[in-house]
Amino acid sequence: MFFIPQRSTRPSTSIEIIGTLRASPIYDLPIFLAYLSIIPGMAVFLVRMETDFVEEYDRFYTAIREGASLNEIYLLKDNMIQTAQGGLYDIFKIQGITVACLLLWGEQILTFIGIDPNYKTLLFIDVVGVGVGVQVIFLSILNILFYLDKRFTVLVLAAIFLVVNVVFTYLSVALGPQFYGYGFAFATIISSVVGLFWLSKQFEDLEYETFMLQ
Repeated sequence: MFFIPQRSTRPSTSIEIIGTLRASPIYDLPIFLAYLSIIPGMAVFLVRMETDFVEEYDRFYTAIREGASLNEIYLLKDNMIQTAQGGLYDIFKIQGITVACLLLWGEQILTFIGIDPNYKTLLFIDVVGVGVGVQVIFLSILNILFYLDKRFTVLVLAAIFLVVNVVFTYLSVALGPQFYGYGFAFATIISSVVGLFWLSKQFEDLEYETFMLQ
């Protein structure tokens, strides 16, 4: 959106600010509003992931360090998994409510703050890609993987997000304004789905890897 050059068949989607610093007026305003919509999800993220999950995580690894029985370790792992699942569900639920409100009153909100209502389609796409909780869920997945010391998995997920975002954004710009924003939405959704699959796999083998990697 910011560096794709102008062509005879396609107008530029950005303007130069200072040197290589560019802005995209057609994209920046909707994405800014979409990012504001993730505030409720981020609040849940901080409460559930940075407090509840961390407590269960600490109990699990403390039990391993102190030589707890295998049954107790299994129980604590299950509690940690349930806390992670509950946190992700709560994020999706809260963001779902936020997104429903924006989809219902998005045009009125744009008009109220003085933005052209024609931006509403791009806003809705960005809200689904960002605000529905997909990106917050993606960040939560990365956060959990960092706690589990799965740095290579995080690197691969970040690379997937980068590649999918670049490819689909380029295609969306080439297809025209009606497709703007789909690249970012697809990137967050695909990365989150892959991340959930890998996170589930990491949890399945957690106690085995914890002992074998010591």
